[in-house]
Amino acid sequence: MLWLCLRLPRLPLECLPPGPENTALAVIEDDGVMMANPLAAQSGVAPGQSIQTARSLCGQLHCLQRDPALEQAQLRRIALWAYRFSGTVNIAAPDAVVMELASSLRLFRNLARLYRRLIRAFRQRQLTVYSAVADTPLAAEWLSLSNPSLKNLVNAEGELQRPALAQALAALPVARLPFAPATQEMLHNLGLTTLGQLQALPLASLNQRLGPELGRDLQRLRGDLPDPREPFLPAETFSAQRHFEGGLNSTEQLRFPVASLLDELKLYLQCRQCLNRDLHWQFDFLDGGRDALTLELSHRHFNKADVLELTMLRLESLVLPGPVETLTLSCEHFFALQAPPRGLFDSAATRQQDRLPALLDKLRLRLSAEAVAQYLPVDAHLPELGWQSAAASPGALLQTLAPSNASSSQQSLRPGWLVHPPQAITQRGGQLYWRGALQLLQGPERLDSHWWQQRQARDYYIARHDDGRLCWLYRDGLTRAWYLHGFFA
Repeated sequence: MLWLCLRLPRLPLECLPPGPENTALAVIEDDGVMMANPLAAQSGVAPGQSIQTARSLCGQLHCLQRDPALEQAQLRRIALWAYRFSGTVNIAAPDAVVMELASSLRLFRNLARLYRRLIRAFRQRQLTVYSAVADTPLAAEWLSLSNPSLKNLVNAEGELQRPALAQALAALPVARLPFAPATQEMLHNLGLTTLGQLQALPLASLNQRLGPELGRDLQRLRGDLPDPREPFLPAETFSAQRHFEGGLNSTEQLRFPVASLLDELKLYLQCRQCLNRDLHWQFDFLDGGRDALTLELSHRHFNKADVLELTMLRLESLVLPGPVETLTLSCEHFFALQAPPRGLFDSAATRQQDRLPALLDKLRLRLSAEAVAQYLPVDAHLPELGWQSAAASPGALLQTLAPSNASSSQQSLRPGWLVHPPQAITQRGGQLYWRGALQLLQGPERLDSHWWQQRQARDYYIARHDDGRLCWLYRDGLTRAWYLHGFFA
């Protein structure tokens, strides 16, 4: 087994909304400084100081209250992102994610390549990360506290060097390990300063002096005891938010955070192999007000650019009553992702069908859902009864666009536009006229139906008009009159 721990040592600071540029920031907890950014640290602000002391050292210090809930939300986002690279991911509270990598090495060729890809993603997110690899999850978790260089633990082929790993673990200061304060005090009194010194003690003596829990931790560290951990699984519903210090004043300013939230949603959908049917946007304003909008989607695959365009289109009609302090995206309805069967080469018709759901969504937003309808075929003998109007839906449209299984010899040509009611055609000297001469090209095709009500007997023909249009006309078998019934595209 091969484990990687990704630790976020500055998580309490980096998960909070960024303050104004070039501002000294400090995270406070229990009326004291917990963490400071580099600009505040240059002025002497340090963890453990009171707020009064910190502000006396830095008059422009901007204090932010620690938010554990926000930290854990950020940690879950990191775990969800790590889920792309490993099926075994655990959250090691309060600031680390542990993942098993042995099963992913074949996909990414070697450990060094996978490690570089992971670290590059953290840098793009502007997050400080400590990392370590080891053969047990607890060893990786503890070793990440010192942030060792990967090249010291892995050879050129990307293989873990166990002697170097054992040496790095032995050099760990016990003061940095997550032991209880009472245990730390006893270790200090015994003169034990490194993990190697602690490991050198007999296990029985260690259990007697410091309690069995520490001994079990050392056994888990070496892999002598199992270390079961609760696996991370993506939540059944999606929710993510962005906070803005001072608020955003226009919908155009919301474009970037909307795109960022859609990136998170895309990752979530990839991990769960599903698609969403809705987007719920919530806007919390600086004055305490709240607004929301829901966007129904009909896509067959998630396309961030299309969903972003739809969202911004919907936001055009939203009037913001004030600056937006928090933007939240949530989704509750999902369905399993099923890729449609495709040929080796995608046809133009296939690409057109892929764009159809996005087109329908745009039309609904522009015109309203009630204004967008479609015609569906009905099993009826008479052409004027063979259709009905219904609310437009991608599924129904794709079904009507799907090629028929019937052979070409079994299919009869039908026009795309029916004339209702049929228009009478005049006949002079054996020539048919309807706003110009008509030349018969194909027919007849006999339709004889509705004998149980009012019999309809018709012989249908395809004809060419003087202006080049192809027309669909018929001769009534009962009255012998001619009628125009439709036009072909």
